[in-house]
Amino acid sequence: MTDAIILVRHGETIHNVAGIAQGWNDSALSERGEEQVRKLAARIVRMEPTAIYSSTLQRALSTAQVIAEATSLTVTPLDDLREMNYGSWEGKSFLDVRRNDEEIFRRWIDDPDCPCPNGESHNDVRARLANAFRAIQGTRRAVVVTHGTAIRVAATILLDAPVMTSRHLAQDNAAINLFIRRGDRMVLKTWNDATHCENDER
Repeated sequence: MTDAIILVRHGETIHNVAGIAQGWNDSALSERGEEQVRKLAARIVRMEPTAIYSSTLQRALSTAQVIAEATSLTVTPLDDLREMNYGSWEGKSFLDVRRNDEEIFRRWIDDPDCPCPNGESHNDVRARLANAFRAIQGTRRAVVVTHGTAIRVAATILLDAPVMTSRHLAQDNAAINLFIRRGDRMVLKTWNDATHCENDER
């Protein structure tokens, strides 16, 4: 039985700094992101994880590998842990998307079944993250390294909340989100905790 799920967002990337939609495209960790990940790994060690799972996108795998080295665990990559596929919006700034595709953007944030152009909807992401959690089931204390939107949607699965609740949840780079088992359900104990990165240069 899974006693705890530690959802972790990857460290800051170069595209994060620029406000660019990454989705299934990738971007290297920034210098600051690399430092965040070192601090994150040191904190994860104290949480005594028993396994590490990661999105197959490089920014998540890079983060997961540092945690693996610190904990002496191996990383299990899962495609279902990838970020939302933003389709035609990938590589564009979110400010431009809001301005140039205002109508579809508004539908995307209001309707869980409305996909990004040539991409995924919130419910699409929820369905594959549910598959990922089924694969993880049975791991006693799992670290799951993934992405901002993916984590917000994952929280709605673990808490049995409407998927669009994810739009109201913040998620910082290298943050820790801890869900623990109480009886037959998971409860949220820690959300968006990046205090280990508080001394980063901004």
